[in-house]
Amino acid sequence: MSNATTKAKMSPRHVMLIVTGIMLTFGCSALTFSTWTNFQPVVSEALGQYTADGALNTAPFALYITVLYLTMTITSPLAGKLIQKMDIRIILTVSAALVGIGFILMSMYTEIWQFYISGVLLGLGEISILWLAIPTLLNRWFRKNAGFFIGICMAMTGVGGAIWNSLFTALNASGMPYQTIYLIWGVIALATSLPFTLFCVRSTPEEVGLTPYGAEVAADGTVEKPRGLSASKAMRSPVFYIVFIYAGFINLLTIIANQFPSYMRTLGAAGNVAYDVAVVGGVMSVAVMIAQAISKVAMGGFADKNARTTMIVAFVAGVAGILLVWLGVQSEIMLYAGACIYGFFFASAVVLCPIVVRQIFGTREYSEIYSRIQVFVNLAGAFGATIWALLGSNFGYTSVFIVGLVLQIVVVACGIVAFGRQKSIQAEWTE
Repeated sequence: MSNATTKAKMSPRHVMLIVTGIMLTFGCSALTFSTWTNFQPVVSEALGQYTADGALNTAPFALYITVLYLTMTITSPLAGKLIQKMDIRIILTVSAALVGIGFILMSMYTEIWQFYISGVLLGLGEISILWLAIPTLLNRWFRKNAGFFIGICMAMTGVGGAIWNSLFTALNASGMPYQTIYLIWGVIALATSLPFTLFCVRSTPEEVGLTPYGAEVAADGTVEKPRGLSASKAMRSPVFYIVFIYAGFINLLTIIANQFPSYMRTLGAAGNVAYDVAVVGGVMSVAVMIAQAISKVAMGGFADKNARTTMIVAFVAGVAGILLVWLGVQSEIMLYAGACIYGFFFASAVVLCPIVVRQIFGTREYSEIYSRIQVFVNLAGAFGATIWALLGSNFGYTSVFIVGLVLQIVVVACGIVAFGRQKSIQAEWTE
C-alpha cells in the first residue's frame, strides 16, 4: 500500500476567500481606522466644540476612537469563541453590517456623545473583521503561504486609506456636508463587504469539499487535521503571556508614528530647523503609510519562511526608524528615510503577530488564543496615542524616543524567548 501524498492545489474558492479579505480591509477597516482624523476638525467645528478661549476642541470627538478600541478589548474573547464555533460567514456579515450602520448613523447625529454609539458598533464589527476572522480564515484555508496572504489583505487598509482620504478631501472641498460623506462611507462599507461575506466565504474548505492549500493529502484522500494547543492549555503556559506582552507593546510602538507631525511642530516652534515642519510632518505620515502597506505583503511572505528572523529584522527597522527620526532632524532625507524604515516595523502589528501565534500555538483553537492576546493589543490602541502625546508634551519627544527604544528591546526579548520555547510547545500539540 502506497504512503504517497500530494499537495492540495489552489482553487477558485481559495481565491474568492483572499478577495473577500482584501475587500473587507480595503472597505470597512480602512474607512474605520484610516479616515477618522479627517472628520475630526470638521465635525467638531460643525457641532460647536470650542474651548473657553475660543480654540477648536477636537478631543470630545476623538474619544469615540477610544470607545471603539475599548469595545474591541472587552469583546475580543467572546468574538474568538464565536469564530471558533460558529459559521464565520454569519459573523462577518453581521460585523460588516454593524460597520455600515455605524457610519450611516453618524450622518444623523447632532451631538458629540452620539458618536460614541457608533464607536461601539464599529468596535463590535472590526474586532472580527480586521483582528480575528481574516487571520483565522486564512490559516484554515492555507497551510502554505498563509502569512503572505494575510499581508496582502492587511496592506489594503493603507491602500484604502489613501483612496478614501483623497475622496474625503475632494468631497469636503466641493462643499459637501460631512453628514452626506458619512452616508457615502456607510454605503461603501456595505457595498465592499456584504456581497463577499454572503457568497464567497465558508468557515473551512471542507464545507465545500476542498482541502487547505498546500496541505498534505494522503492517497486515500485524508488530510491531517489542524493541530495545536487547546486555548485552556495555552493560557496556562508562560509563553502565552510573553506573546501577550510582545503583541501589545508592538501595537503601542506603532502609534509613535502618529506623533511624527506633532514632533515636527515642536522642532519648528523651537526654531531648530530651516524647512517647513508642517510639510515635512505630513510627508512623513504619508511615507509611513506607503511603507507599511508595501511591508505588510513582504513581511507576510518572509515570515512564512522564517518568522523569527523576520521579527528580528522588524526590530532592527523599528530601532533604526526611531534613531533616524530622533537624530536626523537637520536633514529632511533622514527624516523621510526614518519614517519609511519605521513603516516596516509598523506592519508587525497586524501581520507578524498572528503568524507568531500560529507558529507557536498551532491552529487547533487559534481564534480563541489570538482573541485573548488581542485584549492587550486593543488596550494599547485605546490609550497609546494619549500616552505618547502626554509623554511628548510634558517631557519632550526625546523621552518618547527613549521609551520607544526601551520597549523595542522588551519586544525583541519577548519574541526571542517565545521562539526559544517553540519546539517544546509544539511537542504538546494535539489534533
